[in-house]
Amino acid sequence: MRAIVTGVAGFIGSHVADRLLARGYRVLGIDDLSGGFRENVPAAVDFEPLSCNAPLDDLFKAYRPDAVFHLAAYAAEGLSHHIPHFNYQNNVLGTVNVLAASQRAAAGHFVFTSSIAVYGHPTGGGAFREADACHPCDPYGIAKLACEQQIRAAHDYFGGPTYTLFRPHNVYGPRQNIADLYRNVVGIFMRCGLQGEPFPIFGDGSQTRSFSYITPVAEAIAAAATEPAAKNQTFNIGGDQPTSVAELATAVAEVLGVERKIATLEPRNEVQHAHADHEKAARVFPEALGESVELREGLQRMAAQVRTAPIPSPTPCPAPIELPARLPPRWQ
Repeated sequence: MRAIVTGVAGFIGSHVADRLLARGYRVLGIDDLSGGFRENVPAAVDFEPLSCNAPLDDLFKAYRPDAVFHLAAYAAEGLSHHIPHFNYQNNVLGTVNVLAASQRAAAGHFVFTSSIAVYGHPTGGGAFREADACHPCDPYGIAKLACEQQIRAAHDYFGGPTYTLFRPHNVYGPRQNIADLYRNVVGIFMRCGLQGEPFPIFGDGSQTRSFSYITPVAEAIAAAATEPAAKNQTFNIGGDQPTSVAELATAVAEVLGVERKIATLEPRNEVQHAHADHEKAARVFPEALGESVELREGLQRMAAQVRTAPIPSPTPCPAPIELPARLPPRWQ
């Protein structure tokens, strides 16, 4: 079996590549290294330093992938309001380019990591379910939903490739980029704690998320191409333990053994409570979800890894700010 993984130098992509190699795949990885790191790429991966917007046909046709795992994206949800052109070019047009190259190379299956950002604000206060209507409230969620629709439409029109769509949320763990100032709150808190800085919190920190340790997420994604029940299906994937941002700050400080210092920022317009139902994923990927890790244990594993290497230089904003109005001062 041959697989192509985009975003292979990134956090989730590198873990998915590890899982695919363990399953006996030969893996070609693609990444432009704009947000990931070359050292994340597993040694057994055939690596190509390419953007997903680059011409891909020759590479894909030569490799003849059985499955393509498209994980490359710039996932700064809040920042996407301020860089909409970059967001759509990177997340939508990049996906369209990878999907088309996959079709022309006769890939059998296409796995895409979307996001629970497609749902927008919850209705009724419950957890998001895959059958819920999607009303994304930011450009990032809009982009991910557009990609989902394009993948389904391509399958319906051309008859392939088959696909699996995952909607992960708030994934964290070893290899996450802790130097990105615009995304990944666990990574941001880890960096601040290690450098003796206060943890930045928008508003009072009462907003809640279910933080998702990487292991079950990566395993489910890697299993999708050979799981018959996953074909042409959409799955929420991630953790089940609601935690407020304020509680997360406390947990990270305790794991790192540092004082909990908070820098309170102006509230931003965001979904207050975002949680997903995973009953469907548990039925189709029981072994993967059996590897779930409790938040405190996951933070300890991540902290052990980030302590082993110097903190990288801050990852710059990937594009010029297009719409500066209401940009949080910390992001300027």
